[in-house]
Amino acid sequence: MKKIGFFLLSVVVSISSVDAKPKKTVLSTPKDSATYAMGVEFARSVKENCSHLPGGPFDEAILEEAFLKFFHNDTASLLIKQDKTPELVQTYLRKAQELAVEKAKADGIAFLQNNKKNPKVKETPSGLQYEVLKEGTGIKPSAADKVKVHYHGTLIDGTVFDSSVERGEPIVFELNKVIPGWTEGLQLMKVGSKYKLYIPSELGYGDRAAGKIPPYSVLIFEVELLDVAKATMQPQSNGAKYQFPAYQRVER
Repeated sequence: MKKIGFFLLSVVVSISSVDAKPKKTVLSTPKDSATYAMGVEFARSVKENCSHLPGGPFDEAILEEAFLKFFHNDTASLLIKQDKTPELVQTYLRKAQELAVEKAKADGIAFLQNNKKNPKVKETPSGLQYEVLKEGTGIKPSAADKVKVHYHGTLIDGTVFDSSVERGEPIVFELNKVIPGWTEGLQLMKVGSKYKLYIPSELGYGDRAAGKIPPYSVLIFEVELLDVAKATMQPQSNGAKYQFPAYQRVER
């Protein structure tokens, strides 16, 4: 609520401070400079926060009118009394969030239902969908192994939320310490394979947000399995770091 209040205030201060006849501003004192800097910060805050308001752009004229009336102590003419405003704002934001969650769920279900119509896409009993882009010839990992992979992750609208490919550096991790969709999906792959995984929200982050990933998001990963090794292996006695393929194991 404090964050919402701050950026609404900053919007109106920015709006109401614009003179109909612009004049050249002179910063004569440290206070002037600090005041100008606050104006810049207000503008930055507005640009960062307004895009997150649910329901699209707000009416600047309504916002400015309410601000100026309250700022100049004309509270008698306020259309909404001050003691009612916190509840109204929170109710609106809560309802908007509920609608966004329901839309995300529905969009995810619709996407997966349509996606599995693709003959190249297979679905496991858990609901994980995958497409083989390239089949490898190496070993398959178990959930107890470490894997080395390259991946590119997007949402169903194409938004990239993470990509080792874009960073130009693959990652190494223990397969039983990641989201269920990864743990299951990587075990389907052989070293050298490249799969496209379509992970339902229940096999991803569920109702939690994670970075650029909103709650109830279907996650799409293009994953290339580069190598596999036992998670229990220890570095060599000379202190060398864990390196692939030094600890590759034989096919089971």
